[in-house]
This record gives sequence, structure tokens and C-alpha cells, in this order.
Amino acid sequence: MVAVATQNYYEDTPIEPGADDGTADIEADVDPAPHTPYQQQTPHSPHAVQRVTWAELFFDLVLVFAVTQVAHEVSVGAGWADLGRSLLLFVPFWWAWVGCTIVFNGLVISATRRHLLLLAIAGAAFVMSISVPGAYANRGVLFGGAYCAARIMLAFTMRMRGAFRSGLNPFTVGLGAGPAWLFAGFAPADVRQWIWLGIALIELSVPIVLGHRLDYMQFDASHLPERFGLFIIIALGETLVGIGQGGTLHPLKGVEAVALFVAFLLSCGLWWTYFQYGASAVEHALRTAKVPALLVRSSFSYGHMSFVIGIILAAAGMAQAVAEPKAHLQGMHALLLGSGVSLYLATFCYTRIMMFGGASFFRAGAALLAIIITVFSPGLPALAPLAMLAALVIALNAFELYWVDAGRPLLVIKVWEGAAED
Repeated sequence: MVAVATQNYYEDTPIEPGADDGTADIEADVDPAPHTPYQQQTPHSPHAVQRVTWAELFFDLVLVFAVTQVAHEVSVGAGWADLGRSLLLFVPFWWAWVGCTIVFNGLVISATRRHLLLLAIAGAAFVMSISVPGAYANRGVLFGGAYCAARIMLAFTMRMRGAFRSGLNPFTVGLGAGPAWLFAGFAPADVRQWIWLGIALIELSVPIVLGHRLDYMQFDASHLPERFGLFIIIALGETLVGIGQGGTLHPLKGVEAVALFVAFLLSCGLWWTYFQYGASAVEHALRTAKVPALLVRSSFSYGHMSFVIGIILAAAGMAQAVAEPKAHLQGMHALLLGSGVSLYLATFCYTRIMMFGGASFFRAGAALLAIIITVFSPGLPALAPLAMLAALVIALNAFELYWVDAGRPLLVIKVWEGAAED
């Protein structure tokens, strides 16, 4: 069903807090009458707003390396099995980052303790990153061990946040997942991949099954959207790294120069699609959601993971198109670029449905067109689908800008009422 919404886009304004009136921006996670002395002693968010810290930004730099490593493994993979194994390695990076972001949101501790904890977890993520190329060879134990260390440190921080109030929840299961990744690293490579896949599926499904046990948690509505938006920037930066390396390693003649320029335009278009309207809408949704934890699970944790995977696939495809713009790519490699762009656009439909109950008709249509371009990509020179996808994303952004500036009501495909006020 297509419906008409009058206020569905939120202008691209910096995610800045309003005037500090001295009141708390979020409430404490503890019960009014705590059941244990520990809960009574745990402070949560007595400040007005929370900003992203320098330590968090430094931590994100490690994730730049991680995304680069995973994207490289995707681009050099020989087939679909290699693609699956590469994306599987992204799961622990993502859950470690999400765990850090959620736990430090609203957690009141000294700057020194915050910095030391973030730097320690960043060190574990760095070891994981350098282990990615050999994760299925001789570095499986190193990869799993580093993730286990990250989970243990997160558990220590989670206790300060009061996340272990219920005995079984996504955080407690995550604590058990770390040692499981470590011990699986001792298994032979062909067995290890299947054990890791099983653990990853458990980690991915636990928030759906047990997430309601964390519905009591409250979140700072400035900090969390900013953190996830920064991760999108990290992933988009990987697209620039990929196309930039292609531009430095190959002669910039005619078609090659055109491919490089078109790839850059596509990267700009992907950025615009998220940050022109999407980033502000995410913050608005979190501020007005009846149960913020529901949006943190759906739109933030799952939705943004899908965004990043789409960008990783698109980055690998762009790197190949820039390197060989005249070549007819075969098999998986011919589909990477279009699959990434279509997944990225389709994810906006999912996140908007979860936030406001309906998907944008325009973005749903663009995602469908991206899929059609992907289907025909194997029979075309690499530059052709690159140019068509860039034109599609730019046209979508231009049309949305015109539509919103003209004050026209947005057409949406209504699914449910949504978790937030539209």
C-alpha cells in the first residue's frame, strides 16, 4: 500500500545538541528501587548530552583498517565461498564495535578509565585486523583470541553499565561467543569456517531472540546516531581507498580516467543518500521512539551492518572497475558493485520501516533498478554498470532534493506504525 506522508525527511543539519538546560538528556538505566547494592552505586548519564570523544575517534581508526582488510579479501576472492568467508570475518568486528558504542553511551566514568578501556579494546581489534588475511590459515587462533580479549574487556565495561541485570541477554551470550571463536581457531581450516559460521549466526540471532530483555536501557539521542554515522563514513572512506589505489597503480588514460571520476561520483552519491536526510531522521527516530532499545537493535545494529556490508561490496566492485574499466568481469566479480549498491539502497527501506513504519517509494524503486543493472552487469564492460549505478544514485538524490524543496508530500509504502513518531 502506498501512502502519503507530510513530514518524512529531516534536513541535513549537524547533529548538535540543543541548549543545555541542566536536565538529563537520557534517564538512568537502573530501577527506581534497585534490587542490589551494586545497582544503587552505578551512575548513568547525569549529564545533558554526550559527544563523541577523541578516544572513540581513535578507536574508529582501527576499524578503518579492519574494513580495508575485509574489503581487500572480498576483492581478491575467487568465488562465492571466498566472499562468504570474508564477510563472515566482519561479524565479530561489527559486534565488538556495536558493543563498545552501546555500552559507552551514557556510561559515566572518568576520562582516564574511558580512554584506557577504549584503547585496550582498540588494541584487540588491531590484532584481529592484522589476522584477517591468515584467519583461515595460521592466524585463526590469533584472530579468535583477540576477539575473546575484546569480549572480556567489553564484559567488564558492561558490568559498570548494569547490562548484566538479567542472567541471559545478548551481552552475556556475547561474552561466551569470544572463547568459542578462540577455541574454533585450533580446528582445521575447513572445519573452522563452519564453526565460526555457526557462532556468527548465533551472535546475529541473539538480539532478535533475547533483545527484549534490554528494553529498559536508555540512550543518548545525540551520541548514538553520531557514532553509527561515523562508521558509515569509515566504510565510505574504504571506497575512496579502493578507487584511489586504482588511480595510482594504473595509467590515467581516457577510459581509465573516466572510470576513476565516475567511481568518485558514485561514492559522493552514496554519502549524500545517507547524510542529506538519513542521519537526521535516525536521530529524530531515537529521540521519539517509545522503546529506544528496539530501534538500537533493528535500525542501528542490523540496519547499519547491512549498510556497511553494502558499501564493502560496492568498494570492491569499484576498485575492480577502476582497475579494468574495459574488461567484462565474470562470476561474482561482475556482481559485486551492483549488489553492494542495491543492498545499500534497500537497507534504507528496512531502516525507515522500522523507524516510521513505511519505506520511501523512491528509494525502493531505486533499489529495484540497481538489482536490474546488476543482473545485466556480466555482459557489459565494467565501466558501463559503474556509470549506470552512479547515474541512478545521483538521479535519486537530485529528485529527492527537488521533491522536498518543492514541499511535496513523500510517497511511502506503509507497513506498520513504526517505533518512532513520523
